[in-house]
Amino acid sequence: MTKILFSLLAVIYTVQLHAGVQYNIADTSSIDYSCNCMELVQLAEPVYLDGVVIPATHNGNWFVTLSGGANAFLGTPLGCEDLFGRTRPTFSVAVGKWFTPAVGARIDYNGVQFKDAVLSNQRFHYIHADIMWNVFGRRYARQDMVRWTLAPYAGVGLIHHASNGHNPFAVSYGIQGQYKISRRISFLLELGGTTTFQDFDGVGKPNRPGDNMLSLTAGISFSVGRTGWKRAVDATPCLYQNEQLVRMTNKLIESNRYYATAHKRDRKALAELKKILEIEGILEDYSHLFVADSTKANDYPKNNYSGLNSLMARLKNKKWNGQFVSEMQDSEPTVPSGIPVDSLNIPKNYSSFNGRDTLGYRSSVKGDTITDNYLSMLKTGKLYVGAPVYFFFELGSTNLTDKSQLINLDELARIALKYKLCVSVVGAADSATGSDSINNSLGIKRAEYIADELKSRGIADECILKDNKGGIAQFSPEKANRHTKVLLMLKE
Repeated sequence: MTKILFSLLAVIYTVQLHAGVQYNIADTSSIDYSCNCMELVQLAEPVYLDGVVIPATHNGNWFVTLSGGANAFLGTPLGCEDLFGRTRPTFSVAVGKWFTPAVGARIDYNGVQFKDAVLSNQRFHYIHADIMWNVFGRRYARQDMVRWTLAPYAGVGLIHHASNGHNPFAVSYGIQGQYKISRRISFLLELGGTTTFQDFDGVGKPNRPGDNMLSLTAGISFSVGRTGWKRAVDATPCLYQNEQLVRMTNKLIESNRYYATAHKRDRKALAELKKILEIEGILEDYSHLFVADSTKANDYPKNNYSGLNSLMARLKNKKWNGQFVSEMQDSEPTVPSGIPVDSLNIPKNYSSFNGRDTLGYRSSVKGDTITDNYLSMLKTGKLYVGAPVYFFFELGSTNLTDKSQLINLDELARIALKYKLCVSVVGAADSATGSDSINNSLGIKRAEYIADELKSRGIADECILKDNKGGIAQFSPEKANRHTKVLLMLKE
């Protein structure tokens, strides 16, 4: 009846596990952001702010201009000549920089000759600094290259009269137009004017403006250093994309945490059900329900504890002759003659011990008690009692792969205390990973971990023999080498 009850529970719970779990967190409200994840992880196309560019760096958008033409002096008094009769040649050299597409500055030199009020040729030199404003500057924020430039300007400087030595203050003004032939070369045409004091040419009142000079020049402008402007990128789409990524990440973290907890709970419950079915001896009847679990790649080797069961059976039956067959055939044990079977206390579920490595007898060998036979085994060098018990660890740590392994230490400690046995603890690591020094240190720490657990269960420190194998490659798969081996042994 018990077997039937446990079988029904196992079947019902396994069917429930295969049905799947719906993700639903109670008492929690959340917004489901449905979006294409591939679009979120891709870089968004840049969107530029309308009419905004990044100001030029210190080495960007410099220019040099060379131009020549004619000028006409209009002084006070004016003199008796028309405009064309006053025309003389002039040339100009300027160096400047555009700080933004609309605002720039330059230092300009003008010179050669002019006709004064008495119509005599005079030499002059004029140096001035100008502020320039490009009327078409905003177009640079919408297109890569603008052909036309129309820039009014105004500035101040000093004008020098070579004959009389006058150096009055002067104001310059005008308008300049350019057409880009290429990215660095432009053709320019400039109409400019200069106003200074009346006595510049030696005729007129001092400290009163009245002498003027008009000029018309044409030439070439050369761009130096970096050219062009970077349009300012609108960060709003990127910020929105980042917000979506944060929301999606938080949602995935929340989902992973929930499923990890549910998976851990289900694995624990499933492991308990498998133990119940194994104890009842009916695990094979329902093995098809655990196919997915049994084919996992991270399963660790399991102990059948046949040696420990054999030890317990021999210690219970003092009249047994003490001899056993290491690999017993699938048949009933052979009982020595003259010993009642009932006195041996053979477990009722003897067949569930896989029929091998469990308990065997030979009637041809006689002995008095199990103690005498063990003493005779010690003389032949067999110091250890029963089969070793392995405790498996996670990679690079002293954390057990499954904490339920510690239940084996309870039984080992109980038997060691009851029969006054000692314990051998041997740590090991996987030689396929880590250096020799790391594996040696890891083997020592794993052995000390198991030794401390045995001490907490009442085993004296002097009854625990610790050893370390370092990195080994004895077992397959490789993770089986990450273990600590525990053996019971008689006291010397």
